[in-house]
Order: sequence, then C-alpha cells, then structure tokens
Amino acid sequence: MKRILLLFLAVAAGLTALACESKPKLHVLNWGDYIDRDLVERFEDQYDVDVIYREVGSNEEMATLLQSGSSTYDIVVPSDYMIDKLVELELVQPLDFDLLPNYADLTVMPRLAALYEDAPWRDYVVPYAWGTLGILYDTTVPGLSDHVASAGWAALFDPAGTYDVGMYDSPRDAVAAALLYYGFDVNSTDEEELAMAQSALVAADYTAWGEDSLKSLVIGGTLDLALVYSGDYFSEYAAAVDEGRAVTFDYFVPDTTNVWLDAICIPTAAEDLTLAYRFIDFMLEYEHALQNSDYIGYAPPFQEVFDTMTTHPDYGYDDDHFDPYPLGATRQIYAYGSDARAEALVAILAAAKAG
Repeated sequence: MKRILLLFLAVAAGLTALACESKPKLHVLNWGDYIDRDLVERFEDQYDVDVIYREVGSNEEMATLLQSGSSTYDIVVPSDYMIDKLVELELVQPLDFDLLPNYADLTVMPRLAALYEDAPWRDYVVPYAWGTLGILYDTTVPGLSDHVASAGWAALFDPAGTYDVGMYDSPRDAVAAALLYYGFDVNSTDEEELAMAQSALVAADYTAWGEDSLKSLVIGGTLDLALVYSGDYFSEYAAAVDEGRAVTFDYFVPDTTNVWLDAICIPTAAEDLTLAYRFIDFMLEYEHALQNSDYIGYAPPFQEVFDTMTTHPDYGYDDDHFDPYPLGATRQIYAYGSDARAEALVAILAAAKAG
C-alpha cells in the first residue's frame, strides 16, 4: 500500500512539474527594481504563464546580451540612445500598434512626443519612463542652495574645490554635463567641443565618481553636490518622507539639460510575439500604468497617468521637479551617434578619472 501511495505521489509531483514546464514563458530584460512585481504576478495569473525576468546594470550590457544570442528575450527596456543603436543593428523590431489597444487610450505627453517624433526609432517603442539629468545637493551647507541656483552646470565644474562634488561614472552623462556647462549640444561631435569637455572634467578633480551611490553620499554628508538622475532624487525623497526623516537635500535642474527616455521594445529574435504584445498591453492599462509609475517613482510618459499622480492626494507628486520638460525649458535627448563617438566618450571619461 505504501509503495502504491509513494508511486502516486511521485506521478502527481511529476505531472505538476510538467505542467509548470509547459506553461508559456515570457523572457523580460529590464533594469533592477524597475517594475512592480505585483503586476508581473498578476499578468502571470491572468494568462497562466511564467515571466522570466533578468536584470541588467547598463544599456551596454543589454545590447551585449541581445547581440550574443545566448539567450532569447521577448521584451527589453533600453534607453533612447541605445534604442537608436539597436535599430541600426536590427536587434529590435517595429511595433504593430494595432495589437496594443490600450495604447490608443493613453496620450504620450506632448513635449516628450516632440523629442522623439523625428527619431528613426519612434515606431519601435512604447515609452516607459522619462526624466532629467540634474544636480542633487545638501541644503544644510551654508550658501550652497543659492550657489547651485546661480551657477547651474558650473557648480559641478569648480577647479578651486570649494565644495565636495560627485560626478556620474558614465561616459555619456559626464561628458553631457560638461558640454551643457559650455552651452554645447549633448550629442556634439565637434572635436574642439569634446576637448573642452574633457578639460573641464579633468580640472574639476572630483571628490567621488559613482552611480547610484552618489545620492547616498550627498544625503549622508560626504558630498555637497553631485550629478544624478531625477529618479535618484524622487526615490530618496519618498524614502525620507515614508521614514519620517528630515529632507535635507534638493534637486536643481538647469534650464537646458538632457531628457532621457526608457522604452519597451520587442527584440527581433523574440520567440513569443503574442505574449509580448499581451504583456505590453497589460502594462498599458490605465490602472496598471498608474500603479507601476507610482512604484518606480519616475515620471510617467502618459498625460493621464501624470495628471493623476500630480493632482490626486493619494499620490503626492505635486513637485516642481516631477515634470521633466516644463514650459520655457530646453531639453535635449541622447542619440547614439557613432561607434567612434562612443569610444571617444569612454576615452574622455578615462582621462578625467586619471586626473
């Protein structure tokens, strides 16, 4: 009798495992902590599928994984300039918006839409989140608030070393900040302008180079100010409010800055197009888009979601910094350019860090 029972249990376990293995699978490549996992689980339950989620730390890592072909992905969430490159390499495919009925119910914020309406990749993307480059600073440092407001980008390029400054350890962002400091375009290919950007970065002699760590260094008092993304500010602001801590930092965005855009794309090698479109459309349902944008804390690309987050008392995003592109401001979006320019940016960053 025991043998029969054990055999039954073994068969039942095998059937359960087989059922799990036979579920359709959606392979998603995205940034860390950049989606509400409750929504992912709801999608899995609704469509009886498994979502295989892999996190990356950079656009370059994302591109490498797609190029290697070692794994196949159905959904990827790259940034503007990398989308440009992925389209050139034919690693992502144009989207069939007729398969995304929820997209028609949402309105891409007009000033965001204008930024990429002429981009060669506009038909390959559903916008996911957007924001700015700016300066996070310690409001407890005497005179620093006024200094940042009056100096703008120059506050990050002070060879006298008046303040402890942190610079983002990213070739594209560090060089962009230096180009903006001189009033140049963030996508400049002019050798003289790039040389001036390198000189400014070298002369600044930064206290620290970092990425996500920079916001913690400012808030902890190690740095007075640093180049960060808008989301760095909002995530720390929300954490401070939730924990009942005093907010001793602020975020300054000069009138002219970079606007970055992350967007959902479908790779050319995607294996389950039906499921990929279902997932995108699921995330585009108004309530789902609202929940996800509230979770990640970045500005939503859709006007209806943005309006709710900034006006409804349950959300509390009525902050002047939350709109990445206010009226009267100037915004520039990254383009990939060329491999030669990308290599030049890497060389500039290396020279700046070497001092």
